[in-house]
Amino acid sequence: MQVKIHKNAKTTLAIRKEIKESNESIYSLVERYNLNWNTVKRWKTAQSLEDKSSRPHKLNISLSQAEEELICFERKSFKKSIYDIYLSLEKRIPNLNPVKIYRCLKRHNLNSLPPEFVKAEKIIKKFRHYTIGYLHLDVLYAPKINKKRSYIFACIDRVSKIAYVEVVKNKTMTNGKKFLDAVLKYYPYKINYILTDNGQEFCYKALPKSKRTKKEHLFVKVCRENKINHRTIKFRHPWTNGQIERLNGKIKSNVFYKFEFHNIFQLEEKLIEYINNYNFNIKLRGLKFQTPAEYIRNLKNIDIKPIIIDGDLNER
Repeated sequence: MQVKIHKNAKTTLAIRKEIKESNESIYSLVERYNLNWNTVKRWKTAQSLEDKSSRPHKLNISLSQAEEELICFERKSFKKSIYDIYLSLEKRIPNLNPVKIYRCLKRHNLNSLPPEFVKAEKIIKKFRHYTIGYLHLDVLYAPKINKKRSYIFACIDRVSKIAYVEVVKNKTMTNGKKFLDAVLKYYPYKINYILTDNGQEFCYKALPKSKRTKKEHLFVKVCRENKINHRTIKFRHPWTNGQIERLNGKIKSNVFYKFEFHNIFQLEEKLIEYINNYNFNIKLRGLKFQTPAEYIRNLKNIDIKPIIIDGDLNER
């Protein structure tokens, strides 16, 4: 049995029991235990030695029963947060505020959703099945070399995991278009989808309204000409493009953090070396412990070529 005692209580259960069973007067007990007269009298005449709850016996609730049922319905049926419930019902229930909603849910033990309500609505969703030809593209900021910043255009196939990268000095619209041209030449199969963020090297969506133009972006134009469905992620949702973000993390840990670079050519050399090793030598669990090159060879009976450092960096 759990006994309730207030955290600031001046007496213990043993002292309370002694006071209750003692035949001495209240005044003598006050001097013995050095307690307040009212405290001694209370435990002398008390029926129970436990502290009673300080919660009011009658709660002042401004919500009607129908309104409380409506709040609980929103919580149970739609699993809404307190703020979402407030936005849904603020026009239907007068003088409603989030504190009232929380207290209502607390009274009905819904401040934390019971597991049975969560499991009843839980639906296991499978990812849509894609074939090869779905690329994720992004731009990675390379470490500064001699106080100058360079950038890495990177892409990876969602299914085959084949990766391709290029080092550039500026992440411009022109370089974005050139990178896409190089990507289409490198991959030995048809590209159907491309997913990017909303950077200006890929589209005009990130431009403010005052600078928006009706001109077609060069990157978008190449996608249209090659019948590629160009998709962009939601603003500030980088995890939507998780495949390329994971590749970026691997480049950082295996290239940026392992080597010290004195010029951009050393960076490009180590980066290309790592990506070639990734494509041809690293066995991936998602590909049933095959390398990306082995996977595409077994699937389509085609080979990919290693990335070769080609072209002058001054042109990029």
